[in-house]
Amino acid sequence: MTEAHERTTAAPPAPEGVCPVTGARAKQVEGPTSFPLSSPVISTVAYASDPPGYSLRAQQNHGTVVKLPILPHNPTVQLSAPDAIRRVLQGNADNYARGAYYEAFELFMGQGLLTLDDGDWRGHRKVVNPAFTPNAIAARGAQSDEAVADLLDRWAEHARAGRPFDLFAESMKLTCRVMGLALVGKDLSQDGGEFAQAVSVALEAIFKNVGSLDKAIPSFVPTPYRRRVARARRTLERVVAEAAQNVDLGVGGEVATLIRESDLPEDALWADLVTLFLAGVETTALSLSWTLYEVARDAGVRERLEEETDRVLRGRMPTAQDLSELGYAGMVVDEGLRMHPPVWQFTREAIGDDVLAGHHIPAGTPLLVSVYGAHYNPEQWEDPERFDPERFRPGASPAQDRSAYLPFGGGRRQCIGKRMGLALLQQTVAAVSGRFRLSLTRDAAREGAFITLFPKGGIQVKAEERHR
Repeated sequence: MTEAHERTTAAPPAPEGVCPVTGARAKQVEGPTSFPLSSPVISTVAYASDPPGYSLRAQQNHGTVVKLPILPHNPTVQLSAPDAIRRVLQGNADNYARGAYYEAFELFMGQGLLTLDDGDWRGHRKVVNPAFTPNAIAARGAQSDEAVADLLDRWAEHARAGRPFDLFAESMKLTCRVMGLALVGKDLSQDGGEFAQAVSVALEAIFKNVGSLDKAIPSFVPTPYRRRVARARRTLERVVAEAAQNVDLGVGGEVATLIRESDLPEDALWADLVTLFLAGVETTALSLSWTLYEVARDAGVRERLEEETDRVLRGRMPTAQDLSELGYAGMVVDEGLRMHPPVWQFTREAIGDDVLAGHHIPAGTPLLVSVYGAHYNPEQWEDPERFDPERFRPGASPAQDRSAYLPFGGGRRQCIGKRMGLALLQQTVAAVSGRFRLSLTRDAAREGAFITLFPKGGIQVKAEERHR
């Protein structure tokens, strides 16, 4: 993804509860006032049982700046107002730190690209940035082409056998291969799914580490969950150790080499590689899975995709050079990311007092930036529950405010892999649509959420070859 170049400057101090921009008296942030919803324990249980649903209900019932009585950081303010999000990520970004929630991320990510605040983060970002430039991504294009071609060949075998398969598991094989080659110079899909499982478990563990009941159990008790987490950590440690050894032997992957040969602290290799694994592998696989899922449910979108791919590709595999001609496939990807943002929320903490969307935010307030809420905000999106790629037609204004769309975050901390991920998604969606027609084996996938939005039980599909 491209990095925002503008530097933000903290707003001059204003009297408490007064907007530093307009001088208007700010409102206090409100939330549920009636029991049981005002109870932190009951609200935390409700949140844990359905995090995205809880988020949307809070927005619908109490607005786009709402106080959530959830543990362990009660109260937390949820933001889905575009102007509030823009001020946090761009207009007054220096006033917002990673915050207390990010302590849970250090369980796997250490002190690296995601967990560091801006002053220290810039050095890490500068080191790895050369691997994510357009030229660097283009130089690895053959790797993506081969990986997508092999994916289609596997699906052809499933199609000939009439055998259903899990769309998410297959997508993970693709991204473990492509991202593994880019980061550490190794296809990480060739270990029977061990690496893919480690990534998923790590993301689950980070989410649960915020306030897990598992902490109430003595640390020496090896619960099944703790054994899974320990196994995931050993897998990631092995991959990072092998990456370091390969760099020292002169055969390492591009990103691992950049970090290993930099002046960053020694633990940066672990912190930054694991961060990029967790931020890039499952998120891209989920985006592909959910997008193809929506295409399989919508005959009109599917037919438009098939017409475009037949016209542009004429039966061949798409490459990076074709993406500019596959505009509808890009629109489909954008809409898939709106409906199913892989990272559905992220956190910040106010360093000093501020006013967001007319609401007073005291210093020290933990914030949840609800990407999911912003993407389903009916004030910003017409009929937000409908899958409609036409929202993203060039020249259109998909939302009333562009800060209502942030599948890769925003501001200077926007995801570094945005460009790489979008290219792989667009290429794969076009390749699949050109060769196969997917059908669901059950009507609807169930959405679950930890750090990412994942399909509970996977997404089972059958593939039918379009041209025989």
